[in-house]
Amino acid sequence: MEIFLAFVGFFSLIFIIYLLLKDKTSPAIAFIIVSGVVGIVFCLLDMYANFGIGSFLKERVQTKYFLNIQNPIFDFKALSFFIKSGISSVSSTAVLFIFSILFFGIINETGLFNKIINALLKTSKNNVYSICVLTVIIAVVAHLDGSGASSFLIAIPALMPIYEKLGMQKTTLMTILAVSLGVMNLLPWGGPTVRAATIISAEANDIWLRLIPIQITGLICALIIALILARMEVKKGAGLINLNETYSVEIGVHNQDKKFIINIILLIGVVILLVLNIFPGYFPFMMGFCLVLFINYPNLELAQKLINKYAKSAMMMATTLFGAGILIGVFDASGIMKVMAMFLLHIMPESALSLIPLIVGLTAVPMALIFCTDSYFFGIMPIVVGITSVLGIDSYSIAIIMIVARNCATFISPVVPAALLGCGLGNVSIKEHIKKSFFWVWGVSIVCLFVGFLLGIIHFF
Repeated sequence: MEIFLAFVGFFSLIFIIYLLLKDKTSPAIAFIIVSGVVGIVFCLLDMYANFGIGSFLKERVQTKYFLNIQNPIFDFKALSFFIKSGISSVSSTAVLFIFSILFFGIINETGLFNKIINALLKTSKNNVYSICVLTVIIAVVAHLDGSGASSFLIAIPALMPIYEKLGMQKTTLMTILAVSLGVMNLLPWGGPTVRAATIISAEANDIWLRLIPIQITGLICALIIALILARMEVKKGAGLINLNETYSVEIGVHNQDKKFIINIILLIGVVILLVLNIFPGYFPFMMGFCLVLFINYPNLELAQKLINKYAKSAMMMATTLFGAGILIGVFDASGIMKVMAMFLLHIMPESALSLIPLIVGLTAVPMALIFCTDSYFFGIMPIVVGITSVLGIDSYSIAIIMIVARNCATFISPVVPAALLGCGLGNVSIKEHIKKSFFWVWGVSIVCLFVGFLLGIIHFF
């Protein structure tokens, strides 16, 4: 029975990864259909062929649902319980993502980020070093909404004319942005953090609070890389042309010059509430969204248009998370994931198992070139968490290792649409971008993991 359940589990996850990598369907559909079919087949086998799945899971895994049932059967009642458990585990994360997208989308419409970026651009003038450092700062500000696409759309049009005037390489701009955005993507409403929190049934904000020292380390690395690349640009002759024009980012926004101070206070207030961790992670965004909409757009018709504008991207991610909830319910809440982990423990040498966290951390950046975010976190992470949990390694530690290492490489990956968008805007081929940025990104990843290990945030052994 162990071999059968492990085989079905591995085959299902590999099939889901295949569907995602080949763009055969959306993540939510892949998760729901594959998991649903497997769950129903298990019910039919146990109910009508006396397959003994429920009894095996009670005996070997001690699944919560079966534990107090004398003659456990993997029936539709059991499947219903597992599905509800999976959905419950992702609900708070889905709410966080929906309202964070709406909050940052609306606050971006007010022109807040544009004002900050324009003020920064006016202070940079023609100094190559200040431009490279400014690129990091703009990336940080632009990525507060957690969207890679919008970050590139804000940063590249604002900075590209200056880079061209100063004779700086476009690949330098892309490298600095890729490193900076990858580190900023550790935010609790960033896609990878949300996905990892979903897998280990944790609050994304709880993970982020542990990540803050690592994120600060990553941003320091981004600034150091920006200065190194600036030095390389100066040696090649960049910065010899004076800028006689003031460049600013122009994006279609409403209400651009009103209530700037109030919006800044709102933004800072939401971040402070997240750090204090007094409320569930989604509540500050719910309050912030309501306040920023009411204060800036009291007209109901205009407010509804803005909500509709950002609701699409919010709901797309929410459906993915709820689809993942079905996957988690069928494979994790049922105990099948533990069976898969135990099977691997039996066939792998102990020396190799103890190195899994370290191997995952060191190989995440190269793997990012092959695996998209969904396939990495929803396909690979559950297996890694299952194996390491049996070895007594904290699931938070594994989540942080995989989030940090994978995040750094997000914006050099050819299977991440935002990275391709950035290359298009920057007029740089994805091949050039990877060639220029890969080792910088990988280095930041390793430094961040090492600092996390030294501080006791993560454990490799």
